[in-house]
Amino acid sequence: MDNAIQIKRRPGYLKRYADHAGIALSSAAEQLKRIGIDYHHEFDFLEADRRREAARHAARTAFAKPIPKDPMSEEEIDPETRKHPTFIESQAEREKFRAKLTELEYQERVGELISAKAVDDEWYRLTRMVRDSMLNIPARIADQLAHETDQRKVQDLLEAEINQALETIATHEEHAT
Repeated sequence: MDNAIQIKRRPGYLKRYADHAGIALSSAAEQLKRIGIDYHHEFDFLEADRRREAARHAARTAFAKPIPKDPMSEEEIDPETRKHPTFIESQAEREKFRAKLTELEYQERVGELISAKAVDDEWYRLTRMVRDSMLNIPARIADQLAHETDQRKVQDLLEAEINQALETIATHEEHAT
């Protein structure tokens, strides 16, 4: 029963301050406790507001970091384009790149330019053909070389086979193109 009587006897400073500050009763109690004001006793509302404001800013200063300056903001803006010079330079660079790409596409379509991949693929195909032709020579003339004892005749047989393999590759390439 004593607790009920004590509740009725509270002076109501907290409620009036919450109404004054425009905040909830629980928020007012928490904030007043944080700034060291006992709301059970009469207190100056303006002093409480001043302390709350100071505490609010004081809590932020420990975590505040200076905002770095934007290098673009220090440069002057071109009055004609209303853009920063570095932006204009980057646009010009992009346009140069696009012009080069367009030129390369044109040269490729006209036949003045071949893609590096196509060259690599063709080079691989040709070297593979030469390799295969040259490696097949021993299998083709092994019987003939086994029966020959004359060194000059062996050399002539080898030269003839090598020339024939190279001619086959060359004529095959002429027909392919």
